Amino acid sequence: MDVRPKLLFLMALAVFTAASFSESASATLASELVVSPQIVVPNQRVSITGRGFTSSDVPGGSGPSGSHQISGIGESVITVGGTVLDTPHAFYPIDLDEVGDWTSFISIPVTDVTVSGGAIDITAVDDQGFTQTAQVIIRSPSISLDTSSSRINTEVTVSGQGFPASNVLTRANSQVPISYDGFSLAVVSADDTGEFTAVIRVPSATSIPSDNLIEANVLGFSQLAIAVHSVPGPTVTLSPSAGVPGNAVTVSGQGFPPGALVTNIRTNNINVTGSTATFTDEDGGFVAYFSMPVFAPGIQNVFATAEGVTGGSVFTVTQGAPVIEPLPTPPPATTPAQALEALTREEDLLRVWAFDNATKSWEFFDPRPAFVKANTIKTMVPGRIYWFQLVRDQNALLNGKGVSLFEGWNLVPW
Repeated sequence: MDVRPKLLFLMALAVFTAASFSESASATLASELVVSPQIVVPNQRVSITGRGFTSSDVPGGSGPSGSHQISGIGESVITVGGTVLDTPHAFYPIDLDEVGDWTSFISIPVTDVTVSGGAIDITAVDDQGFTQTAQVIIRSPSISLDTSSSRINTEVTVSGQGFPASNVLTRANSQVPISYDGFSLAVVSADDTGEFTAVIRVPSATSIPSDNLIEANVLGFSQLAIAVHSVPGPTVTLSPSAGVPGNAVTVSGQGFPPGALVTNIRTNNINVTGSTATFTDEDGGFVAYFSMPVFAPGIQNVFATAEGVTGGSVFTVTQGAPVIEPLPTPPPATTPAQALEALTREEDLLRVWAFDNATKSWEFFDPRPAFVKANTIKTMVPGRIYWFQLVRDQNALLNGKGVSLFEGWNLVPW
């Protein structure tokens, strides 16, 4: 029996099979799915490009000139992290060209998977079941502060990255609530890359000193970003910081609770608090005066306390005979804008009324800019009675005297 025809047939079949396998392998190796950018945030719009999907040589295409599609029907869809994309996150059908290449845009959905961050798969399946997968990195939310330590009522800039993006196609305006030590302060919008910048004010009720969490939340999810901000302890500055007994000493405090009565100024356990009550301003600062008691030369500790918060400094008593120095007095504020600045900075004062007995007429002061020319109270007259309307309870230093004020109307002798 002549076996040569059979051998020739088998050799031809092997060549054909090898060529077909090589051709198939080349097509498979040439196919890919590319996403740009590859580091993204939820709700961000990205481009997606497929190469080497089903060509128009394969019959059954429903696209132009018989091309195939990613139809959006059945399994012929794009998925992100296991979530099937639908309008408006993807727009179907997506037409493939004659060699099976295509380009489109998708929006990364906001899901528990994507907001958690990390690597996720994006998969595309055409109408013939051809499948390719690409991987992208989802950024995790994070925030940074322009300063990690500042006093109450100071402004802090918070910069956020990795939050869900705002996207006009999905009609989603990314909202990020920001809180400070549990106090809700603001809700800001991230841009189309998931970034934001917000300026917050450290709440006046924050403990002194303290370390506090600033939190920015992914709205509707448990994911959040955290940064630590510290409020330092108060400081006390003495001027002069050295001298003989009897010298007049100016005490300047910073970083105390706002609107608080300075209950105690002591040096070497001697109370040198003046007879006139001193209150801190809205930023927690104050100025007070005392005469240095008679001490032997050396270093003396000076402490000031307001609302249970204490700060201190030192005074060096030098060799020399005691002196008698008068204590300075702050310059009087005469215009309402000057005299009532402690109440108008935070818009706590609504209006002031006074009755002029000489003219038998009422006068008023309204701190709003629109009333600058209309105000009839031009000066604050000592001994005169004024009605103050306030929006909240507080203590204030008015005309050198500490005054307790309440929400609503207050009768205040100047």
